[in-house]
Amino acid sequence: MSLFEVLKPLKSEIARVHVSPSSGGESGDFTFNNPEINALLDELGFTLYRHQVEALEKLYSGKNIVVTTPTASGKSEIFRLAIFDSYLSDPRKTYLLVYPTRALINNQFEKFSLQNLTFYHLTEKRIHARILTGDLPWSERKNLVREKPGVVFTTPDMLHYNILRRWRDYEWLLRNLRYLVVDELHIYRGVFGSNAAWLFRRLLFRLKRLGVKPQVVALSATLRNPEDFAGKLFRLKFEAVTRATNPFPKRYLVLFEPRNRDERQLLKATVERLAGEGIKTLVFFDSRRGTEKLMRFLLTSPLFHRTSTYKGTLPKNVRWGIERDFREGKLLVLLTTNALELGIDIGDLDAVLNYGIPPDGLFSLIQRFGRAGRKADREALNGIVLRRNGLDYYYREHFDELVERLEKGVIEYMPVKTDNERIAKKHIHYLLTELGILDWDELDGFERKIAEKLVIERKADLKKNPITGKLELRLRRPAFSYSSLRTAGDESFFLVKDEPWVRGRLMEKASTRELLNFINWLKLRGYIIEEVDTDEYHRSLLPGMAYFSRGELYMAKDRLSLGNFHFVFARQLNRLWDVETFASKREDVEILEVKEEKSYKGVKIGLGRLRVRHIYTGYAIKGLDTGNYVAELMKLREKGVLKGEIFSPATGERVEEEGDFSILNWEKFAKVEFEKPHVREFETGGIWLVFPDSIRDVPSEEFQEFFRKAAEKGYDETAFHLYETLDRRRIFPLYLGSTSFMIKKRIDDALQKAGVKDEELAFLIKKAIDSKDGVGSALHAIEHNLIKIAPIFTYVDSRELGGYSYASFPGEPYAGSPVVFIYDGNEGGAGLAGIIYENTEKLMEKSLEHLKSCPCRDGCPVCVLSPKCGTFNEFLDKWAAKRVWERILGEESK
Repeated sequence: MSLFEVLKPLKSEIARVHVSPSSGGESGDFTFNNPEINALLDELGFTLYRHQVEALEKLYSGKNIVVTTPTASGKSEIFRLAIFDSYLSDPRKTYLLVYPTRALINNQFEKFSLQNLTFYHLTEKRIHARILTGDLPWSERKNLVREKPGVVFTTPDMLHYNILRRWRDYEWLLRNLRYLVVDELHIYRGVFGSNAAWLFRRLLFRLKRLGVKPQVVALSATLRNPEDFAGKLFRLKFEAVTRATNPFPKRYLVLFEPRNRDERQLLKATVERLAGEGIKTLVFFDSRRGTEKLMRFLLTSPLFHRTSTYKGTLPKNVRWGIERDFREGKLLVLLTTNALELGIDIGDLDAVLNYGIPPDGLFSLIQRFGRAGRKADREALNGIVLRRNGLDYYYREHFDELVERLEKGVIEYMPVKTDNERIAKKHIHYLLTELGILDWDELDGFERKIAEKLVIERKADLKKNPITGKLELRLRRPAFSYSSLRTAGDESFFLVKDEPWVRGRLMEKASTRELLNFINWLKLRGYIIEEVDTDEYHRSLLPGMAYFSRGELYMAKDRLSLGNFHFVFARQLNRLWDVETFASKREDVEILEVKEEKSYKGVKIGLGRLRVRHIYTGYAIKGLDTGNYVAELMKLREKGVLKGEIFSPATGERVEEEGDFSILNWEKFAKVEFEKPHVREFETGGIWLVFPDSIRDVPSEEFQEFFRKAAEKGYDETAFHLYETLDRRRIFPLYLGSTSFMIKKRIDDALQKAGVKDEELAFLIKKAIDSKDGVGSALHAIEHNLIKIAPIFTYVDSRELGGYSYASFPGEPYAGSPVVFIYDGNEGGAGLAGIIYENTEKLMEKSLEHLKSCPCRDGCPVCVLSPKCGTFNEFLDKWAAKRVWERILGEESK
């Protein structure tokens, strides 16, 4: 039975199918320096593909190479064979292999070890290889340094925290370095990429001081500009190998569209069909919350015990167990985030499902779909379960474009931003800590600017060398602790099981090293549930918020902060409860610097540096078990952990004592208001669109159009009474995300009382009431839509973008003007704003097209609703957004 036939019972839910035929490969020959390596190839049963030969030819001619071919195209064989060959020529040489995750290292080390064993059988020589990651105990690190292995597998984090910081311990490795291998290069984007660029700069500085110039072998998914990307990351010249010549299996691309089932039911049915036939399946989600929601939905499925969630935030021993069970067939389904996009070996699998189009467009999808069909003699299934989402809707309507982009597999934009001042200052301080002295001439203009700040902060001195007469930057105060490469900030947040002895032991730790060792111990024993970043903490782990992990429900309690390490204690609740919490926030945006400006169709477009403040005022609680959850919140407030008020969903009144809230349903909700808001403030890059004041007429046009139509039905008095009575701004503080629901309910109740049953009239009255919110609701909808469709052009991950809109901007230089901001959600910015700025005109045109083509009447997740909205998708007006764009883009008459 073919893979596609397994899905026949679901044919009513299949919208589109594309079949890519299998293709043969192109082989080639390469003569290594030592004939034993050609014998090794024969022993391993390998035939080199033409692209592998091309890469080896460039490498052996002394070039730095970047190989950008699809998953499972044999990129790793290139450097492995070169290492074995180099070792036979000079066994003193060393090799540093850098992978972005520890999980990937474990898999790659296993593959290297198997080939190393074959190498030993042929040559009676074996290359000593070791893993060096943060999991390695101090005693083992000492053994590694003493043994001096020729090949070291490590992470950027270990290179950062350990190798460069203690470079004298690793001088044997650095002084003899022949090849520096950096795998999964495309992962080095955003803040992680900015940190990595400075990390590699520090490494190359150290190697230069040691008189060493290794060749760099970089491996990546298919990029449009691999030489430029690698060049910016390492500040070296590269030659690229881009055309894959390995064979490919027959591949089905299937678009599932929920018609007779909802999205979760369709996902469940598809997974059960595939796994029921013994087909191992990966299901990718954009968020950890998504994996947990489906896991809970599968509680009653016979597949539940053969299914697991898999997230990068899980402790490593838990992840390893899941990987092993999947390889061995004990598990058939993994519900995962992007943690399994990389080449972690979880065995052969034939099916990959994706819940919608990822928020970076096709960037992640290309990688994810490459996980299935690694063997040319087997079929592969790639499926997308469409959601009501802007990107999904776009590619449903442009299926041929989806097929073309996936088959090309080319990633268009890969920004590397090295001028994030906060990140640069940290790394130049680290560099100075590691080297002691830097010649002023070694630094470029930007680096000198940052160095001067270190001098002002008395972390460095700028002095003239009395012998050479040259200026030197000298270390004054070393960097005692190094911050994470994964964030622009210095903070880590851990969700910890609430055990009193854990608190006590944490507070006993006298040094950062002791604390880190204890953190690793807690992870191994399952007391640390997950580790999250600053953004996720504020979104999901403020006091009393609900958090799901591996199907279990936790309530966040108090936080213990020790320096830059924060421990959020969590209490486990009933896993069957249907409840979610949604943070409520408002924002302030301030323009700090204008870098570029342009205009399009009367809209001023700016690019620059912003200060953004996220002010978290509380959260809403929704779900069938809201009442049960509120009862637990009351206990938390009595203990003084939750400092705030809990409001009754029915009346908006404050809850003073415990009661029976279990009768509440999803139409109602509870809300928490903090006594003191939690504030996150950061600087970043962003763009802004300054609209002409003429768009302020749109709300009055909206009122006239919809009130006139209501009056034509003969209900002008009823309509006007409701228009005067109902005001979203007044009732929003009481009802939060249920405000629109309450407005519709009151309109329906009033019409029913008048003996009228007319859905169209109710809609007309509702739109007249919407006009009272002003042009800000149109701009809010435009902001959401621009973020939704940004990945179509830019491959920028929409989750890394934030936005805010003002009907009247309160600051300079556009005081009083209608302004929409789209900003880089990474602290300090990671190069995303520049890409958005380059494509703003296209985004504006596409935004109108997208709003007009969406069939909904009043806004939906496809066009303007966003799960990240701090006002719960209130004050959003799709009709007014379309009218604003029509005015701006000159399409009012079309």
